[in-house]
Amino acid sequence: MRKKGIFCLEGHWEKNLTTKSTVEPILSLLEKQEKIRYIHHKCATKEEINFLLTKWSQSLYKSYPILYFAFHGRPGEFEINPKENYTLIDLATVLEGKCTNRVIFFAACKTLDIPKRKIKQFLKTTNALAVCGYNDEVDWMVSTAFELLVLFALQNNVFDGRGINSVRSKIQTGFSRISDELEFIMVTKND
Repeated sequence: MRKKGIFCLEGHWEKNLTTKSTVEPILSLLEKQEKIRYIHHKCATKEEINFLLTKWSQSLYKSYPILYFAFHGRPGEFEINPKENYTLIDLATVLEGKCTNRVIFFAACKTLDIPKRKIKQFLKTTNALAVCGYNDEVDWMVSTAFELLVLFALQNNVFDGRGINSVRSKIQTGFSRISDELEFIMVTKND
């Protein structure tokens, strides 16, 4: 099966720019060990995110169907910088109808701590196959290790209704303890 590339947009985790926190080492590990290609960009403004999302949605990047957001989060949004947030509504507007057979992973605390109907509306608007993330605050190191497992699990099935349900089942059974602890959820367009 062909590997699914990962398109990662990451925020600046700390106000102090000398702090080197990043998810890029897990992406590098996936690339070196499993030949999973990735694109990684640190983002500090809404304009920068919009520019990169417009690029990602082009056919040139169809081999990167996993959109991985690594930011601080709040219910229904993630933090770009201390003064600016990016909402699921903002994201749905930029990606309207452009996410066929793509998965969006919010590695941001509480971003999916919203009513399921809003998540379903987001999926409908973007036409994404699935969205996943956290309902609660998570420990950075534990959640990052878990994200490595999820990003790897996403490689093992075709991105269609049956395939994404198999991925979700694997996560729920194979990683149930950590998944439950982190309040991880995955909602598919077929739910």
